[in-house]
Amino acid sequence: MEPWLSNPMYSLSPKTYNFHFQNLPFAYGRNNTYICCEVEKRKNNSPKSYYKGVFRNQQGYPEEPLHAEQCFLSWFDDKCLSPRVDYNVTWYMSWSPCLECAEEVVSFLEEHENVSLTISVSRLYNCDDEDQQRGLQLLHEAGAQVAMMSPEDFEYCWDTFVDNRGRSFWYWKGIRRNYYALDEKLREILCRG
Repeated sequence: MEPWLSNPMYSLSPKTYNFHFQNLPFAYGRNNTYICCEVEKRKNNSPKSYYKGVFRNQQGYPEEPLHAEQCFLSWFDDKCLSPRVDYNVTWYMSWSPCLECAEEVVSFLEEHENVSLTISVSRLYNCDDEDQQRGLQLLHEAGAQVAMMSPEDFEYCWDTFVDNRGRSFWYWKGIRRNYYALDEKLREILCRG
């Protein structure tokens, strides 16, 4: 796999989190994808927390940028994965995966049946594009749980992955309304798969 460079990070700054994870209907200028991830090892059907951290895409590596999903998969494969252990992986993403990354994730899941993946996203990447919709459908068909981040998920990520210095999460205007609209759109996409 490709090297994972400077990823993972331990936490995000509040400013970075609020800018990149806000579930706006039109999110201009948000060209990075962040994954706040949790990895649990499962033994005897009992999950045990193994790792929590943050990944982001790597610009210009060495010619082509690496997407956040590619960075995570490379890191996980190189640093964590064992064929004798079952894993629960949870991603909280600022953007849903593009088709190319969705195909890579599906391939990874097919190769590693001991890994289950739950993906919750803040926003849908190019959600009117049929190729991007197909990527979400492929993930769903491969057994990945795909959902929109709820307001409670945003608060959980703030408490878990943000260097918030004890400050409480602030619910931005429209957070719940945007969640319901995006959730309906995602359900429509997944039902057509």
